[in-house]
Amino acid sequence: MFVLDGAAMVVLGANLLQGTPGRIGERGETSSVLAEKQLCLVPWDRLRAGGGNASGAGEDLRMLLFAEGDADDGAYERLDNEVESQGDLFQCAPAVVSVIVAAVAEGSIPAANLASVLDVLGRVVAGYPDRDEVAAGNGDLREQCHAEAMKGYWSLLRVAVERDSFNAWRVARDVVSALDEEHSRRILK
Repeated sequence: MFVLDGAAMVVLGANLLQGTPGRIGERGETSSVLAEKQLCLVPWDRLRAGGGNASGAGEDLRMLLFAEGDADDGAYERLDNEVESQGDLFQCAPAVVSVIVAAVAEGSIPAANLASVLDVLGRVVAGYPDRDEVAAGNGDLREQCHAEAMKGYWSLLRVAVERDSFNAWRVARDVVSALDEEHSRRILK
C-alpha cells in the first residue's frame, strides 16, 4: 500500500484534473478509470528503479497499458530494466504490479499489448529483490509483488481461460501458476 503525504495528494489531484480517465490522449492512447487512477496514486519519482528514480517506469507503464499497437515507443523494453533486471526487482516493482492488476481487472489493456503487459508481470512475480534493495530494507519485494498480484488473481484467471489471437492467455497461465501453482492447475485443467 502506498501512503501519500499532503504534497503528493496535491500532485495526485492535479494529475486527475488534467485529464478525464477514459479519454483519448494526444498520442492516440486510451486510458482507463481504475488503472489510470492507480497510476496517478503512485509517487514514481520517490521510488527506485533500475536506472535511478522510477519516473520513467511510470511513463513507460502508461504507454504500454494504454497505447495502441506499436505506439508503445519501446516502453516494454525499457520496463525490462527499470522494474526487473535479470530477475532482480527494484523498489517500484510492487507499484507496477498494482497498476497492471487494475488494468487487467478492468479489461482496458489493448489486446495487442496484453501479452507484453502480462510478461512484465510474470517476470516481476518470479523475481527477487536486488541486493541493493535488500541493503535498503526492501528484502520483501517479492512478497509485496505477490500480494499485489493476488488482488487480481481471478481477473488473471479470466484472461488465462479466454483464448486470444495474441496468446495473452498462455502468458496469464504462467503468471497464475507462479502465484498459486496447485490451485491454478486444478482450475485450468
